[in-house]
Amino acid sequence: MFKTARKLLSQNFLWSRELVGRLIRDSSISQNDVVLEIGPGYGIITEQLLAVCKKLTAVEIDQRFVPFLKRKFSMLPSFHLVSNDFLANPLPPSEPFKIFSNIPFSITGEIVKKLLFAKNPPVDSYLVVQKEAAEKFIANKCRNTMLAILFYPWFNVRVVHEFEKKDFKPVPRINSSLMRLEMRSSPLLSKSLESSYRDFIVYRFGRERLASVVSPFEWLARFDGFIKKRDPRMLNRIRGSFTLWQAEERKLSKIHRTRTGA
Repeated sequence: MFKTARKLLSQNFLWSRELVGRLIRDSSISQNDVVLEIGPGYGIITEQLLAVCKKLTAVEIDQRFVPFLKRKFSMLPSFHLVSNDFLANPLPPSEPFKIFSNIPFSITGEIVKKLLFAKNPPVDSYLVVQKEAAEKFIANKCRNTMLAILFYPWFNVRVVHEFEKKDFKPVPRINSSLMRLEMRSSPLLSKSLESSYRDFIVYRFGRERLASVVSPFEWLARFDGFIKKRDPRMLNRIRGSFTLWQAEERKLSKIHRTRTGA
């Protein structure tokens, strides 16, 4: 169990204050923002965020870092440390907030889904992730994942910085990117259609052999046609597809966490 937890928690930390400071200055984070940081570790990002934001909540599960973070930042009124698993920790229920974090790569998908499927998702997120993982969340004209299509009407997801391996300690074997997940100021679908759209995409993606090569614009057009038909039989057939998929994902995640490091 100890081995499993360590593997899931393992991170490659950014070490350059200059680089982190520049990335934060280039972000949308300002003195009026409430920010959430996931897995602050040694506090390199934490330090730079506290210099520019109104309030920072840092969520750290690894007990190796909690005492250090308390000693370094607890005297600052704008800093709040939560010693907990981010995946089990509640997000702000209504207050607008932003994210800037170097997250554990092994749980990237779980973190992104928790954030973007939340009732109160962050208005803007900057996540250091494995380059290949970022590609799964970005919608393209072709070759899309189901997640990219699910997020597309409400979030603009893109890579805003490519890291060099030497930017991290220890030096990773993989390439990393800074992925931005920005809430659209003008959503492509109304909030009232969110549930139906999610059910529609999950239902159709699991049944169409070439679903991944359909563009996000075409998916929106197909959904628009589906809604306009108002076929009660089809509406009933797709209902609950998203919820069932989420339940299956949670099961798979549990199995993955159990087996990791075994």
